[in-house]
Amino acid sequence: MPLNDEKKTVRILLVDDHALIRRGMKGQFSLEAGFAVVGEASDGAEAIELTTQLEPDVVLMDIDMPVMDGITATQQIKSQQPPDHVTTRILALSAFDDDTQVMGMLAAGADGYCLKTIEWEQLVAVIQLILTGGAYLDPQIAQKVARMFKFGALTAEVSESETVQQPILSNREREILKLIAKGNSNQEIANQLYLSLGTVKSYVRMILNKLSVDDRVQAAAMAVREGLI
Repeated sequence: MPLNDEKKTVRILLVDDHALIRRGMKGQFSLEAGFAVVGEASDGAEAIELTTQLEPDVVLMDIDMPVMDGITATQQIKSQQPPDHVTTRILALSAFDDDTQVMGMLAAGADGYCLKTIEWEQLVAVIQLILTGGAYLDPQIAQKVARMFKFGALTAEVSESETVQQPILSNREREILKLIAKGNSNQEIANQLYLSLGTVKSYVRMILNKLSVDDRVQAAAMAVREGLI
C-alpha cells in the first residue's frame, strides 16, 4: 500500500472491550491525517463480523475480551484471507505481555504486537510498517520471545508439536474453566464474576470449542489432566 498516496486513507477497525479506550483512540486518529476509524468492536466475534463487512486496512486488536478473545478472532480473520491477497493487517494492542497471549497472537497470524504503553507517534509508525508487509514486536515482547526460543532450543524434552497443540485460553476463560472444574453452574459463575448469564454461556461455548470437548465434565477433566488451570 503506497503510504504517500494522499488519496488513500488508512481505514482502521478498533477492537477493545473498553469503550473509553476506543473513544480515546478514535479521537487521536481523527487528528491524524490519512487515517480514519471505520468501525468499533467490543469483542472478537464483532471484530470478525465487522472485518468481513468493512474490509479495514488495519485491525487494532485487544486480546482479553468477553465472548471471543483476540487470539481466536485473529486466527479466524487471517484464515479467511488468501495468503497471496492479504487485505487486512492485524496489530495486537494489549496491556499485558503474558507468554500465552504473545505466542498465541503470533501463532494466530498477527502482524505485530504492541503494548498499550506505546507512544502515539510510534504506534502510527508501526501501523505504517505493517501496511507495507513488515512485522513489529514491542522491544519488551521481542526480548521475551527471544528468551522463549532460547529456552525451547535448550529443552529437548518439550517438543514443538506439544507446544503448538496446547489449547490457548484467555485469562478470563481459564478463570471460568477453574470454576467449572469446581462444579459451579453457569449462574453461580455469573454471580461470582459479576457477569451476565448470557456472557458466561458464551464463554463456556468458546471453552468447549477450544478444548474440542462436548461438555463441561470433559472440559473439567481435560483442564486437570493437561494442567490448564
